[in-house]
Amino acid sequence: MNKYVDTHTHSSYSPDSRMSIAEAAEYAFANGLAGITFTDHLDLKAPGDNLKFAFDPAEQQAEIYEVAKQSSIKLLTGIEIGLQPCNLVEIKDFLSTFSFDTIIASIHFVDGVDPYEGQYYEGKTEKEAYGRYLEIMAEMVVAYPDFDILGHYDYIARYAPYKTRTIHYRDFADILDTIFRSLIYNGKSLEINTNTYRLRNGAIPVLDRDILLRYRELGGEIITLGSDAHSKERLGEEFENFRAVLKNMGYKYVVNYEKRKPLFTAI
Repeated sequence: MNKYVDTHTHSSYSPDSRMSIAEAAEYAFANGLAGITFTDHLDLKAPGDNLKFAFDPAEQQAEIYEVAKQSSIKLLTGIEIGLQPCNLVEIKDFLSTFSFDTIIASIHFVDGVDPYEGQYYEGKTEKEAYGRYLEIMAEMVVAYPDFDILGHYDYIARYAPYKTRTIHYRDFADILDTIFRSLIYNGKSLEINTNTYRLRNGAIPVLDRDILLRYRELGGEIITLGSDAHSKERLGEEFENFRAVLKNMGYKYVVNYEKRKPLFTAI
């Protein structure tokens, strides 16, 4: 694992993380990672609290640079923007005054509802719940292409109450093809987010390999590995397992970003 950068992590600048930049750097080095990108949350107009999921990138980056002076691995700057149809202008204005190594675009809220709280799924079939999430994702990646990585396309399966916790390509082929074609055309990365594939609500979501096969079939080559770690113990989690999956499917590289330029690491 010593050649990989964890491209999706959350430090204590995110309200749902208590991991300091210094302890993350120390742990990642001790456990063989090549680097970490700190992609703290920016979710403007989040349901219930518009200021909770926001931070000062200048302050975060100053600390990253200071810790990096004493670190033996790469420490990179990033942000995870939560896209909603109602906040694209505000996100663009916010980002205009800062520079990052990586921008992750994610969908955390659906029609003003937070799936994490569980109410989103009430009264919906599995296909309805997953499908609406992917519809918004497709709309957002087309409407706001100024990002590097599409974060956790399968986030909606994490907290679902259904027996099936997998987004199957066969069920959402048209929507997923729209997403993939937009990523490929604009040179963006599809993320394997290992935080999705953990035990929650009595089940572990499964990655549908047909998703990765179709992405590659359409010409997609840019893949990132992100733990979405909010604690140091999860940094680089399951990277070796998913590296083997990617290699088996014919992928040649995983990617991380520096100054928003992709760097390719052979699998």
